Amino acid sequence: MENEKIYLHYDMDAFFASIEQRDNPSLRGKAIAVGSGVVTTASYEARKFGVKSAMAMANAKRLCPHLKVIYPRKNFYFLEGEKIQNLIKKVIKIYEFTSVDEGYLDITQFILAENQTRARKISKIKRFIKKFKEYIYKNMNLTCSVGIGFSKVSAKIASDANKPNGFFIFEDKNHFVNYIFEKDFSIIPGIGKKTKEILNFDFGATKVSQLYEISRNELIRKFGASRGEYIYDVIRGEHFSKINVDKKRKSYGYEITFNQNVNEIYELQEELRAQVEKICQKLKEKKEFVKTITVKIKYSDFTGHTRSKTLENTTNDEKLIYKVALENFSHFVKKDEVRLIGIYVSNIFKRSFIQLKLIDET
Repeated sequence: MENEKIYLHYDMDAFFASIEQRDNPSLRGKAIAVGSGVVTTASYEARKFGVKSAMAMANAKRLCPHLKVIYPRKNFYFLEGEKIQNLIKKVIKIYEFTSVDEGYLDITQFILAENQTRARKISKIKRFIKKFKEYIYKNMNLTCSVGIGFSKVSAKIASDANKPNGFFIFEDKNHFVNYIFEKDFSIIPGIGKKTKEILNFDFGATKVSQLYEISRNELIRKFGASRGEYIYDVIRGEHFSKINVDKKRKSYGYEITFNQNVNEIYELQEELRAQVEKICQKLKEKKEFVKTITVKIKYSDFTGHTRSKTLENTTNDEKLIYKVALENFSHFVKKDEVRLIGIYVSNIFKRSFIQLKLIDET
């Protein structure tokens, strides 16, 4: 009992699109897509027509001719996500937010008790889910899907089982293994397109059930120790990782998809300047410093490139970050027919430091 954990994974339903429908009653019940050149989030009404995230908006409109396109309010969405996180922090001590609209919560202390029956345990979980969902909806007027598991990965899979506004509970490891057995193995978090292609080509596998035929050593030889062991363990319900309460933010970033191609270098530079200003404001509010600056660019043919530079010393100086952003930008050979441009900062620290040199270079 003492090692048993109960994890909850919440995932806000079509988060960006749901915010737009909440704030604009005329959009409720309508097929909408948030984005510009590319779909960022589609409402569930749009998803019925095959509209998906990361799809070119032109393709989305062909699938759904009456699709309503909404230009994104990215900063606002992130502020709404922070409100949800702050609500959760008021009632949960152990949490890990993996993005603006989802996260893991350790709810063990609210559920487990000595000498309780399985039925009693499940009843307590269902009551907790009901209260949690009502709490979020009452304060945000937004719905979420919830998954319960004995591990983070099982809770994540459970939250995808009954979308939108539903919940699913894995009662134990056997329940989990039986559930995933005949599913396509893309149901497993961490098995992306490239891994899927290798498993398909080298092992002829398409379902989770076929992965059990591959030995641990074979998986390690093909994918390396970390990923190979992960695949072997996760399908058996044996992959466990703790909630990282002290998880540091990996990056801050802003990007914009233009309504039409931009061919003026000056306009792109000014957009970068505005993005750097927003990032530095955030860094100074949080009293954080960065070492790596990355510029991202995407063209009208949807090809994209990034360029990064890592500094010796941390900084949150706006002039320096903009200067490095321009250096990165200058390395792009092509600077016209631009659909998207953005900047990201990473290697984030809570204090400034200077890299000490062991050898005097003077």
